[in-house]
Amino acid sequence: MSNDYKTWIKHLKGTPDGNALNSMTQDEIKDAFSGNIAFGTGGLRGIMGPGTNRLNFYTVERVTQGLAKTILSKELPKSVCVAYDTRFNSDIFAQAVCRVFSAFGIAVYTFDKPVPTPTLSFAIRQMKLGWGVVITASHNPQEYNGYKVYNNHGVQVTDKTANEITKAIDSVDFFETLPQNNENKNTPIITIGKELEEAYINDIISFATPRHCEEHSDAAIHIPNSKSTFPFIYSALHGAGANAVPAVLKKLGYNPICIQQEPDGAFGGLKTPNPEEPIVYEKAIEAAEKNNAKMLLATDPDCDRVGVLIKTGNGFETLNGNQIGALLIDYLVKTRGVTSGDTVITTIVSGLLGELISKEHGLEFKRLLTGFKYIGEYAEQLPENKRFFFGYEESYGFLAGDGARDKDAVISSALIVKMADYYDQKGMTLLDRWEELSKKHGYCLENLHSIEIPISKQKEIMTTLRCSITTETHTDTPKNPTSKTNNPRLSTFNFQFSTLTTTNLNKTEDFLSGSNELPPSDVIKLIFEDNSWAAIRPSGTEPKIKLYTGVTAKTKEKAKASLQNLTETLLKYFYG
Repeated sequence: MSNDYKTWIKHLKGTPDGNALNSMTQDEIKDAFSGNIAFGTGGLRGIMGPGTNRLNFYTVERVTQGLAKTILSKELPKSVCVAYDTRFNSDIFAQAVCRVFSAFGIAVYTFDKPVPTPTLSFAIRQMKLGWGVVITASHNPQEYNGYKVYNNHGVQVTDKTANEITKAIDSVDFFETLPQNNENKNTPIITIGKELEEAYINDIISFATPRHCEEHSDAAIHIPNSKSTFPFIYSALHGAGANAVPAVLKKLGYNPICIQQEPDGAFGGLKTPNPEEPIVYEKAIEAAEKNNAKMLLATDPDCDRVGVLIKTGNGFETLNGNQIGALLIDYLVKTRGVTSGDTVITTIVSGLLGELISKEHGLEFKRLLTGFKYIGEYAEQLPENKRFFFGYEESYGFLAGDGARDKDAVISSALIVKMADYYDQKGMTLLDRWEELSKKHGYCLENLHSIEIPISKQKEIMTTLRCSITTETHTDTPKNPTSKTNNPRLSTFNFQFSTLTTTNLNKTEDFLSGSNELPPSDVIKLIFEDNSWAAIRPSGTEPKIKLYTGVTAKTKEKAKASLQNLTETLLKYFYG
């Protein structure tokens, strides 16, 4: 296997990559060749540069050869769609992917510009293709890029298929020559026309213009393409959203003020183009203040996640992913109604309010492991007597409709704008509606704390946490589950072994919504007597272990105090 520094130097002598290798320090060489960049259920994601542990032309080509061998071994269409975002080298890597598939005789369809990742999912489904690949690193810093694989349903591949692809990749050497197809020449690489993009946009328009619902006949949410004066800002953060979101919003009758639309792999100098980070909204807030906007939207570089800020008397306030998810469930109930078997799908680290709203309206509710691939897979496997209604993650990923099977910031942006406009015509903001829902169901507040821990040490630390938390919290069970010194739990999900330890499961069955049926994963979830909860899991793509905490209380003040106590207590397991 050509996976050592000297072999790479030999192969790349006289090339820019070879020159880069020659200029590396010993520490940089050690890191760049510390192993082969891993392919998992999230595909590939890593820093760009020469080396086996980096994302570069050679690692991308090797992975694609492994994937091509997998495709040829499966009884699915031997066809693939390839897309890319605005990151540095995304277009170059996408061209390399197309070239490899073509050499293997696989039909290749690709776009001539960056498009949102959900457009790829839509294209696979619409064109009845077998597979898909998108070159993106989502919200990671500019020095990163990535590679995600999709199946014939437009769902990112899950564990079983990812393991098969990994085995095929392991059989491929770096710098391995592409096959010479003597019987059939390389398949053509076909550029997808505008018709597909228009079909994707029109599918979203159709869904965002809801059918009439007798229970809720407010004309403000049913008149299609009516002109609106609702003022808001949309930022693409220099990503692929610029090629879809404004077009959808304008067709819906809105006139968004669009900023940061130009494609830029440096994302305008942003360290991390992540809609969860307040810093990404600085330019949007400036534009909002100049134009008296009432709301801000920002999508990440591959436009599968969207963040929202709402104007208040004290400036702009962030809506987190749990709030947006709950509000969209409520809004979709108003605008589309509910039929028997309609199902909402989320994850084990999402908050409680969305579940309470869903069950109030008779929606079925399911929690899965983190990763939208599991939501898409579950939605696609629903039996005939059930229907996908909505899916969401607390990390700003949302999906409605059947056009795509991955989180979609294009349709989410359309629904959020329609929803905000609807309440604005009632003299309300989305925060006002969230307050109404919280007064009815309880104030559900959540927190995410990321602890910087190298990926190489995460497994060891999770094992230690699993032992210490399990031992301590089962030795005593005082009445106050959010006190500073004692945190007993009603039940504990230890997903690593797919087992459940509990003192009284009946009280938490609804909250957990079938989570005990999930496959093993390196996650711990704690459920306390007052329905407060916590979850701990490694990031998987970043050197972080994430601590999620959530509480519910009758008042916002009590919820804030409980959340602070719970979070501080659990952080002691990390910081002492």
